[in-house]
Amino acid sequence: MYAGQAVEEGTIDQIFAAPRHPYTQGLFGCIPTPARDKSSRPLVPIRGQLPLPQARPQGCWFGPRCDHFQAGRCDAAPVPMLPASETRGVRCLRWEEIEHLPPAPAPVEAVPVAAAANDQPVLEVAAMRKHYPIYDNSIAALLGSDRTRWVRANEAISFEARGGQTVAIVGESGCGKSTFARVLMGLETATDGTVSFRGTDIGRKPVQRRDAKLLSSLQMVFQNPNDTLNPSMSVGQQIGRVIRKFGVKKGRREVEEEVLRLLDLVKLPRAFIDRKPRQLSGGQKQRVGIARAFAGSPAMVVADEPVSALDVSVQAAVTGLLVDIQRRSGTTLLFISHDLGVVRYLADRVVVMYLGQIMEQGTTDAVFQPPYHPYTEALLAAVPVADPTIEKKRIILEGPLPSPLDPPRGCPFHTRCPRKLGGICESEAPPERANGDGHVIRCHIPLPDLAAVEPVLGRAG
Repeated sequence: MYAGQAVEEGTIDQIFAAPRHPYTQGLFGCIPTPARDKSSRPLVPIRGQLPLPQARPQGCWFGPRCDHFQAGRCDAAPVPMLPASETRGVRCLRWEEIEHLPPAPAPVEAVPVAAAANDQPVLEVAAMRKHYPIYDNSIAALLGSDRTRWVRANEAISFEARGGQTVAIVGESGCGKSTFARVLMGLETATDGTVSFRGTDIGRKPVQRRDAKLLSSLQMVFQNPNDTLNPSMSVGQQIGRVIRKFGVKKGRREVEEEVLRLLDLVKLPRAFIDRKPRQLSGGQKQRVGIARAFAGSPAMVVADEPVSALDVSVQAAVTGLLVDIQRRSGTTLLFISHDLGVVRYLADRVVVMYLGQIMEQGTTDAVFQPPYHPYTEALLAAVPVADPTIEKKRIILEGPLPSPLDPPRGCPFHTRCPRKLGGICESEAPPERANGDGHVIRCHIPLPDLAAVEPVLGRAG
């Protein structure tokens, strides 16, 4: 559907194998697939905006956004649903011509790689733990009793992120990835271990004790911008406030010029400087959030599910925007997500978490092909793939996620693992098995056996 009317209909195989309406084709161009990567085959967002009900154009309602629009033909009269076969309908006058046209090349913008990008560690996390005390009852808490239980939200987390890299942290809800982000940002403090940012341990330094230089160097893009944008302040005021706070620019004119530069950077019209959040779409609000995060020229940006609430076209635009800004600025990006499709497209390295522990980490290419941890295999099998030529394993994890109050002994994943070996998985913590180039898997299963597992994704036929 588009703008309140059906524009194409057919069977699943017909639509996914050969979409015929330009809008349907545009939607598929926004979806990450195994064949796409951010350098050679970038996601292509649909240009323009959805028309308001009272301002729909003459003729084809998708016309102003269509690469195949013909003036005098597509805008002459309302376009009916045309039969493409007994089971297909397409609301497009040119669908038969378009079918035989070569795909339009994706627009490629030359984005300079920042000189600031380097191979030095920006973030080094070593054996970091975050435990929360839970008292048996309120009286025990008042008396300072030691009769407490502990929520083990993060357990011995160790990884690093280098300059200019995108490191993704993935896992189910409740795996501890957002808890780590809160420790990194100073909203929580670590129980043990170190979180070293640019050579300084900040794991036990709450945000109230962090100076302006550290705050500006470590910024965050949140999942829902509605919760983080002040509804009473204009876009310009919200971005300008960050610029003034971190001393990037001081004079009123300088601040305004920097706000306009940031609006250009996130591809928003300069006229938006005076708009309030209620006047923006969800994607536009997220772009404001990105502009605000980069206003202090940070060394690292933490993006916590930044595109999960957006439709696929806006998601493609925001994802591409993050890639472009990162290349320009050399910023390190820590991308927290459950969407492995976006992660595969966006990330340089991947950290897979389960029940507060890291099960696997390595380069994106290494993590997305055997050998991989059984939990990673299950996560990959849950990724929707909008390509009928790809066959995918079906893996269903049995049983609920264990409680971090009472995690299983041995391997934390053994209660749900379809490849469990037996007693050793239940009684002994799994070893770290190195597969080269920083690819590490924590599992009792030997690497040759994991490497012999068939890939989750493969070509049909």
